[in-house]
Amino acid sequence: MKKDQQYVSREDCVRRGFVRKNGGIYKMSVLERFAEKGWLDFGDSKYSAQDRLKAAEKLQKDYEQSYFMSMSAGGIRERIDSKGKNANDVEMICKARKRYEEAARHVPGEFWSAVKRVCLENRDFEVSKQFSERRRMEIGFLLKCDLCRGLDRLIKFYWSL
Repeated sequence: MKKDQQYVSREDCVRRGFVRKNGGIYKMSVLERFAEKGWLDFGDSKYSAQDRLKAAEKLQKDYEQSYFMSMSAGGIRERIDSKGKNANDVEMICKARKRYEEAARHVPGEFWSAVKRVCLENRDFEVSKQFSERRRMEIGFLLKCDLCRGLDRLIKFYWSL
């Protein structure tokens, strides 16, 4: 090993979002990191962070089964022939698209951008550097609250099915 290379400690791996799962190393999604840090507890108190995580996973699953894009936050990839598993099951695709579109309609527009960014695009919030550190923290908190409120709407939708 070269002198400029260092061993990465377990704490550093966890901090960077890597965990050991099912005998291998796994990179957590942005949503899973938010849940790990307790940021999915900001919504309605009758729902838990696990409820919000499950609703987001159902939205991701419907989105993946709809074949709107080749790779999503869940990590499902298409095969070389541009078809994934069950790509020829038109009925399943139509049902998944219908569920996805109904779920998206249940989330108000002011919360949808946060839900889409974190749950479907697997991207963290980016707050402009032009604001002071305190203001960036406040904006980040508000964005996480919007995410939780959007996930609360998804919980209501998915529980009604």
